[in-house]
Amino acid sequence: MTAQSPELFYRELGEADAPPLMILHGLLGTSDNWQTLGKQFAATHRVHLIDQRNHGRSPHNPVHNYSAMANDVLHHLDRTGIDRASIIGHSMGGKTALMFAHLHPDRVQKLVVADMAARSYAPHHGPIFDALLSAPIAEAPGRSEVEQHLMDRLADQSMVGFLMKNLRREKAGGFAWRPNISALAQALGEVVDAVPMGMNTLPTLAIYGGQSNYVNEQDLEVFGDACMQFQSHEIEDAGHWLHASHPTEFFEEVSSFLEA
Repeated sequence: MTAQSPELFYRELGEADAPPLMILHGLLGTSDNWQTLGKQFAATHRVHLIDQRNHGRSPHNPVHNYSAMANDVLHHLDRTGIDRASIIGHSMGGKTALMFAHLHPDRVQKLVVADMAARSYAPHHGPIFDALLSAPIAEAPGRSEVEQHLMDRLADQSMVGFLMKNLRREKAGGFAWRPNISALAQALGEVVDAVPMGMNTLPTLAIYGGQSNYVNEQDLEVFGDACMQFQSHEIEDAGHWLHASHPTEFFEEVSSFLEA
């Protein structure tokens, strides 16, 4: 099954003989988003910053679900010769990490789930994908025209700035999105779907934003019931992108967990 998985693009940081650490980004993110924190974690770990399928520089694929993405992780560990790794997953990456840990607990050292629970969520990304799909990227003379299009439809400067990191200029003219926008738009129901959480003994940290609505008390109870070695940490003033808004607290808490 892993032979059918694409070879994911990744960036490796740190010493080759250090404990392996994989970092999985969220929906429409890339490994680039984690470079600064990745360099910090690389002081003590062999860090692999991953572009998940249909994102960044990794291959596009019509299939986009958590079973497939967990197989991608397994394939990546096998081809890079890593027996067990700690994993940090944010948002969609958090669910990929949970699915992988459920299917292959023997390949996980420690698990960090950033602002994500195992349950299903109400679909809410539709307006973002409508804006991306309708953007005049093929004929736009410059990035500013695409950015203005997104602002007109989303009216969220931080979101638009995040999305614009996915825009690349084509040699023949115009622009293209790095992510497989059409496949991801079709897979939104699967992206927000639940993943299984059976009883496990993996050391697990749920770190979440106090101003985010992605993790609630019931979610923490589910984590606690399933994970025999569970701890949680709330970054009180953070929203969903807690690693970007509060990188120091995020790094300190996650490092303390990984080093324990």
